[in-house]
Amino acid sequence: MPSLAEGQARFVACLQNGPAHFPDDLFAENRDRALLGLKAHANTISHARLVALEQAYPKLHAHLGHDVFHSLSRDYVEQDQILLCDINGIAADFAAFLLSRGCDASAVDLARIEWAWLESYRSADADPLALTDIAALAETDLLAFPVAPHPAFRLITLTGALSPELAELGETKPDSLMIVRPQAQILFHPLTAVEHTIAEKAPESATMGNLLQHALELSDEATAMQHIIMLIQAGALTRIEGQQDGTGGKTD
Repeated sequence: MPSLAEGQARFVACLQNGPAHFPDDLFAENRDRALLGLKAHANTISHARLVALEQAYPKLHAHLGHDVFHSLSRDYVEQDQILLCDINGIAADFAAFLLSRGCDASAVDLARIEWAWLESYRSADADPLALTDIAALAETDLLAFPVAPHPAFRLITLTGALSPELAELGETKPDSLMIVRPQAQILFHPLTAVEHTIAEKAPESATMGNLLQHALELSDEATAMQHIIMLIQAGALTRIEGQQDGTGGKTD
């Protein structure tokens, strides 16, 4: 008699690869009845995977149209590596799949944006840095102030025109989109090339001084500080807990 692990593996192989992989000795019912049950189960799983994709990419679904989206979704979920994914992560590689299938840049960008939205939604909570947290600091303390990107921060470089499904962001094509979740609401912020480059440096900066130095390499002092303020007001930064602050103590 096969072990539980072996039985599960054979059961999954049958669901994924069809009746040729039917495990004759695994079910009490006769072959025809067991296959009927397996077909129903496989159809349920297949439907759930397609629904998961549609729920992950509602704007992309509207952008492509139902028939095109559904056709691409079916091809996507039938890939061997996707058959092994759990339902929560099944949509992660859809943008790369669309690119491989020659979809337009707007559709590929939209898929990346919607997946980043989901990542931002699922990310850990953290208090966003506020201007009031640094307003009273002396210059030395401000430059040494420890910062990091907020866990919900995502940055998507755009390769084409914005989809009409993002018309609320305006008609001008930004260089990138910054996705943040300063409180409960997830927000999109179109960025210029300079703003994008500065935001991109946030993960490696560690202190406000380092981040400001990156900004100064791209603009004058006044403009550089405005870029940093924009990131703070958007909720893109958080204070690094447990690091030394500019007063010689540790952050709370």
